[in-house]
Amino acid sequence: MIWLLLTATLLAQDLDIGHIGAPKNRGSLVSRAGSGAERNDYLELLKTPDASKRRALAGRFLERYPRSWLLAGVYQISAGASLDLKDNARVLEDGRASLRLLPENAPLLLALARVELAQGRLPAAYRDARDALLWLSLFEGPAGVKESDWKKTREDLEQFARAVIARTGGRLPAEPSPGPEKERARFAGSEACKTCHKAIYESWQSTGMAAMLHPVREAEILADFSQLTQWDQVRMGGGDKPYFEFLVEGGAWKRYRVDYVIGSKWQQAYATRLADNRIFVFPIQFNALQKKWVNYWAMIDPAGSERTLISQFPRLSNATSYQRNCAVCHTSQLRLVRQDDDTMQHAVFREPGVNCEMCHGPSARHAADPAGPGETPFKFAKLDHVQATMICGQCHRQSAIRNLGPGGEMNYTSNPPYYNRLISQPFAEFGNRAFYKDGRFRETTFIGEAFMRSACFRRGTAQCASCHNPHPSDPRHNRVSFKFAADPDRMCTQCHSAIGARAAAHTHHPATSAGSRCAACHMPPIMNSLMFPAASHQIDDIPRAGPVARFGREESPNACLICHKDKDIQWLTARLRAW
Repeated sequence: MIWLLLTATLLAQDLDIGHIGAPKNRGSLVSRAGSGAERNDYLELLKTPDASKRRALAGRFLERYPRSWLLAGVYQISAGASLDLKDNARVLEDGRASLRLLPENAPLLLALARVELAQGRLPAAYRDARDALLWLSLFEGPAGVKESDWKKTREDLEQFARAVIARTGGRLPAEPSPGPEKERARFAGSEACKTCHKAIYESWQSTGMAAMLHPVREAEILADFSQLTQWDQVRMGGGDKPYFEFLVEGGAWKRYRVDYVIGSKWQQAYATRLADNRIFVFPIQFNALQKKWVNYWAMIDPAGSERTLISQFPRLSNATSYQRNCAVCHTSQLRLVRQDDDTMQHAVFREPGVNCEMCHGPSARHAADPAGPGETPFKFAKLDHVQATMICGQCHRQSAIRNLGPGGEMNYTSNPPYYNRLISQPFAEFGNRAFYKDGRFRETTFIGEAFMRSACFRRGTAQCASCHNPHPSDPRHNRVSFKFAADPDRMCTQCHSAIGARAAAHTHHPATSAGSRCAACHMPPIMNSLMFPAASHQIDDIPRAGPVARFGREESPNACLICHKDKDIQWLTARLRAW
């Protein structure tokens, strides 16, 4: 029953909002269906008890709707029917097809591990059980399952996964430890780090993280406010004292000064602070790459939703509240003054932008006595790769569910382990815009989730800092904070040295060509960012012809065809087969 429920939920989430608490209104996966007939066939499949008939209906569905958004669930249902029918070959075949589209399915992984164990395929069983344990630790239960029921089910699944690993002779993953510190720790602020860590502090100040929110007097403003520019029912001007004016009832213009700047590289948004300290983000942003004003929310939100409508801004509603929608990832040590503030508009923060302690932990005692026995900040070199990735994932995982702390803390903790190991909402509960039909993530807000799908993370020890340095020596020129900016391939060859030594043989391109860069094939630019395509971080992805043939270029972008735009699927199929 549980693995049917895992296929049965969907909620069309906002893709750039830091949610506090799990969404309460969860819809049905069948809303992804492309037609009434498709919806009816899926519902019939869900309610059919007989395994043989259920598998036949799944096969019929796959023939009728080969490009459906529901394929992961249909393949999973077929695998479950095959398990009941003791057809292990089909369990593995259909199970793998489902996992290619939605890998984070612990019950299905463990069903495959059970079959693989019985077949003596111990390495495969070990890998699937390890992955299942990882996903069980990172996701909350599916909608439709009571929390108490899911807790018991999760414990049973974890126990079975550990038993499989023991049978394979493999090693259990290390359990996260909160450490010995029991006392609530205090925060010092980034200025306290400056004395001892001057170079790192100065580098950090020039990074995008520090500029996630800047007071306007300290910011480098990308837009031109020197001349009055009108956009629909809003106009911008003011020179070195920038403002936005909105057309209100009666034909008058209502002015709001710009108090804060959000962002410093690709796109910049602007916000105003009211007398009661509430902050609201203006609906018009400036895109630095295209050098123009844009209604960015109208590009990414459902048509007609409140924050896309410029005329609605003077209402100063929850839709444009900075504290409610943005601050959990754009400001440091954010908390509610009153926990009964349902609007969250009155939340306060210690520092604008992402400060040192958002990553390194509360450091007041360390700053007061660096050589003393007190608590010290996190040293990433001493963390395992899962812990380190979770720290970055506090902001770089759209699916992460953030809950209020006992003191109203919204994005930090003063208790061990001093970072929020946030669990995720199941991906089946996100709308279509989050994904391509081939299962890969479409939006950069899911960049952490994409990375965690990578074998480099799941099988190895890769973490975000394996490739990125949050405070590089040249932040103004190294805008994406590459660890090896002069030789990006080294991010891969530092582990895959044998492949690096024979690059041309591996890539089938001349060693110095663009096609021989590791990222060209394994991290193609397919994720939507701020009006430009960003690199996928599902790093072990390889170009395949099958998904393109099934879903088309739009729903299964292919690294080869991104470069070879004049080629077609027949060329791609022949080329990859020859390789």
